[in-house]
Amino acid sequence: MAKLNPIKTIVVVMMENRSFDHMLGYLSLPPFNRNDVDGLKTDPAWLAQFTNDDNGRAIQPFLSTDPYDMPDDFDPPHERPNMAANLGTLQDNAYPMNGFVSAIPSSVSTNPDVRKLVMSYFGAEQVPMSHFFSQNFAICDAWFSALPAGTQPNRLMSMSGETMIDVNRTILPPQDLVYDWLTARGVSWRVYHQGIPFFTMMLKWVPEIVLNNHFRPFNHLASDLMNSSPDDLPQVIFVEPTYQDAPHLGFATDEHAPSGVSNGQEFLMQTYNALINSPFWDNSLMIVDYDENGAFFDHVTPPMIPTAAQPGAAWSNPSPFISLGPRIPAYVISPFVKPGSVYHGILDHTSVLKLIGEKFGVNGSYSPLVDARPVQSISDMLNFNGPAANAPAPPALDAYLAKRPPAPTGATVPTPDTNLQKGFQQAVTSLKQGGADMNHPKFGELIYEMDNPVTVRSVEPT
Repeated sequence: MAKLNPIKTIVVVMMENRSFDHMLGYLSLPPFNRNDVDGLKTDPAWLAQFTNDDNGRAIQPFLSTDPYDMPDDFDPPHERPNMAANLGTLQDNAYPMNGFVSAIPSSVSTNPDVRKLVMSYFGAEQVPMSHFFSQNFAICDAWFSALPAGTQPNRLMSMSGETMIDVNRTILPPQDLVYDWLTARGVSWRVYHQGIPFFTMMLKWVPEIVLNNHFRPFNHLASDLMNSSPDDLPQVIFVEPTYQDAPHLGFATDEHAPSGVSNGQEFLMQTYNALINSPFWDNSLMIVDYDENGAFFDHVTPPMIPTAAQPGAAWSNPSPFISLGPRIPAYVISPFVKPGSVYHGILDHTSVLKLIGEKFGVNGSYSPLVDARPVQSISDMLNFNGPAANAPAPPALDAYLAKRPPAPTGATVPTPDTNLQKGFQQAVTSLKQGGADMNHPKFGELIYEMDNPVTVRSVEPT
């Protein structure tokens, strides 16, 4: 698509498990009172409509002032059946959005003050980088997760437009990803990862992750952007945080509960700084979204856009998904968006693939499946008429980050209770089998700490 010619570098960042109302719903409340944002409200009728019941206790959205941690390792379940319970019973093509608290199993928590955290939301002080993006670039208040399901199905949708699974598995079945699509079309790409790359759980990618320059440590991102020539810089860059559910060193930065969001806010600042301090800012587009809402409350019923299993899929429930999943926070950061703007068109994770298809595909197409999906493309919110804007400096986060707990020492090894946690631990085994040892430049320190624990913090299952 000719109109996309000014964009030379696309950066895609996917975070974890937060809803739009949880992270950005405050923008429609005082003191911001943004009528252009479909966020939270305070009028009694609105609050009554979205009050959630928890064993007879009425829970309404409330401000959380703690962005640093979730108590009792609280991580509400959010697989396909959990999501269905969160949304409630469909009536007149709309969900009541009233089952977020009551759907939490007692095995996760019986403490009402912990359970109600799924109804919490942050303000500007708790999410300073999110607020900065909302003030200086574009947010999307109708971006929905592709499926009312968990992490793996949504990430597969985001990276291919289809998913062979509908619930998390220990090992991901092989299917083509956008990496394959880009390679087949001669488009350069790279993944910068803080910890274990997500698709280490798809075994065909392990040799490339261990040995190939397609996968580089996140701490190389800033220097690579600064020092690469235009011909050497990948055209599409994927940036991955450190995953809470994976064995990792230091802070988890994906914002996945029970971790707080402060570490993710720092990660987003570092990614943004790497881009704006490079020669490539003037021709760049950075997209930040979240895989799904992580069972946190959002009030907007997902659109009735179905997704059916494709041939060869191994879904636990063969019935199609009848709607998208709940809204997630999403930011489009570029000289080519209007500062402080809100895009209201319906988007989901495949909207990124639509953009990539328009930019690099034959006749502007990613695939028939993606092309046919009735959601908008990211390209619909771009404006190339004005001059490239100078990148605003991000807020200083020193005082904000000083309040978080100390970083864990040694390796954090989540207790392998869920399929996702088991999958990430299998990923470490796969890395070792693929040749990564204690001397490996990307994974050696983690492997050493796991094999020679001094202090190993084990996250209890939720």
